[in-house]
Amino acid sequence: MYGELITVGDELLSGRTVNNNAAHMGHHLRLAGFQIRWTTVVGDREEDIVAALQRAMERAPFVLVTGGLGPTEDDRTNAAVATALGRPLQRDPESWQVITNHLKKHNIPMTQPIAKMAELPKGARRIDLTRPRAGYYISHADKPLFFLPGVPEEMADMLKAFVLPTLKERFPEPITIRSQVLRIFGLRESEIAQRLAELDKKYSTVGFGYFPHFPENHLSLTVQASTATSADGILEEVVQAVVQELGLYVYGRGDDRLEMVVGHSLMDNGCTLALAESCTGGLIAHLITNVPGSSAYFDRSMVAYSDVAKTSHLLVSPDLISRRGVVSMQVAEAMVRGLKRESEANIALAVTGLAGPTGGTPEKPVGTVFLALLSD
Repeated sequence: MYGELITVGDELLSGRTVNNNAAHMGHHLRLAGFQIRWTTVVGDREEDIVAALQRAMERAPFVLVTGGLGPTEDDRTNAAVATALGRPLQRDPESWQVITNHLKKHNIPMTQPIAKMAELPKGARRIDLTRPRAGYYISHADKPLFFLPGVPEEMADMLKAFVLPTLKERFPEPITIRSQVLRIFGLRESEIAQRLAELDKKYSTVGFGYFPHFPENHLSLTVQASTATSADGILEEVVQAVVQELGLYVYGRGDDRLEMVVGHSLMDNGCTLALAESCTGGLIAHLITNVPGSSAYFDRSMVAYSDVAKTSHLLVSPDLISRRGVVSMQVAEAMVRGLKRESEANIALAVTGLAGPTGGTPEKPVGTVFLALLSD
């Protein structure tokens, strides 16, 4: 089952606020077996909200609206709902009771803007019956409509406690959606798509999504099926087919990070690692040590940024640097041999390169990097 999401607020259109509500709602609805087919973002103009809601009512079996329910002058969603649905605003007894109880408890005077929050479209059902939080539900033309606050924490709470259970009750047989993200390193997006073209045709009911996340690419595989067992089986079959096609370029799934996978591989093989870094300035060590438990396999990192550091700590020959240049295969090899003399790690890795923005030449442009690996 699919629906539409409308998010309201000038701040969303201007970029002052990132539309995290849409991402959160889409994610959790998908996990529950419901799809958001359209997401509409409108500002605070009442007529725009009316038009968006009427369009959503025409094409979607259910609609969610977030934002514009507060007490200020620019909160116009309630008035727009009243116009769009032909349901006049009236004081909701439950909302009035919740609000007045809260004001009395905290010794806050009633004001017209606060009283405005109790004015709901006729037939609206308040969601939170204990706290003075905006949010209500309407069944109109046999379609469930949910109007949630724009405050992310309040929206998320009502989505979980009310919206999802209500949708599951209203649509008891939602489709099962399963997805998996494969992390790929070493292939361009176009190369991945080309290699997987036949699989994309073979599994026509599976969604293949390509997402660049420099320096890697993510492949999102999405399966829809009538049962969880069927969806899980199809997804695993497709994942295995992709891994077989791309081989070692697929280094992980889901939340795996490259440094995590490297660490696990070192652990599984009983190996330790030492680094000699020049152009990366300790970045590789930073990534490696960001993984909890890295002390079990990480020995050391030497940041030899200057030529002097390379000669004094890694025993790289000044003559070699003069003849070959500090960014060269020969210097990288000398760096890793000097590192291995100082460290008992099973694997030693050295890196030297031109990070830029200046210093490049036609023979060695900015971005030229040499890696040297030495292992027992």
